[in-house]
Amino acid sequence: MAERLDEKAASRLQIPDNVLKKRLRNVYFIWGDGAAVADELGRRYGIFVYHTCDNRWKYAQDADPQFQPGLCRNVPDYFAQDPEDAAAWEREIAHDFTPMAIMDLIQLTASHEKIICENVIDIDSIIPFVTHAVVITNYKASDEFCERYVNEIRRRDIPEDEKQRLVSKADAIWRKGKRETPPETATYGIKQFVWDDESTVEQTADMVAEYFGLPPNLPVK
Repeated sequence: MAERLDEKAASRLQIPDNVLKKRLRNVYFIWGDGAAVADELGRRYGIFVYHTCDNRWKYAQDADPQFQPGLCRNVPDYFAQDPEDAAAWEREIAHDFTPMAIMDLIQLTASHEKIICENVIDIDSIIPFVTHAVVITNYKASDEFCERYVNEIRRRDIPEDEKQRLVSKADAIWRKGKRETPPETATYGIKQFVWDDESTVEQTADMVAEYFGLPPNLPVK
């Protein structure tokens, strides 16, 4: 009886695709290295900005190891992981919290005409319901996150050849990968914008705003 009730409850709680797409039609997704651009657009147009990275702690509070193993995984030192393991774990975390993020976004649409959703999310899961999206690739010479990861590796008490192996992996994953076509663009044709040392946050925001069809000067209510 309990199993049959669970099945009925699950079927009743499924959101029809057309409803989900309609609810998310005014959510503007910015993927890649777009935090600064998202914040600039939010300030410029008065649009609420939802950063998935800022909500990870909240997602973890609702997680259960049976259903969200990535969110519940205990990793005392993120930077002590092998770079490939860290990247795989990030994908698992995104897969686990995406339904929670979508629930937040649906709730926010009740009080905000437009919303910007920035940072990591499981794109494969939500792409059928996305109306507006871009991916921003940071080609700047410096990469604070990668530099921190590499520095943490170099400080570890491990043999030098092992340090070099891990540094090379990190370089391949976070540096060289930036010159490749983003998977969002290669797989789904999402528009890519490049942010480099020759462009400013404001200039990149101008291009994204134009692509999204936002007015050049007037704020959105």
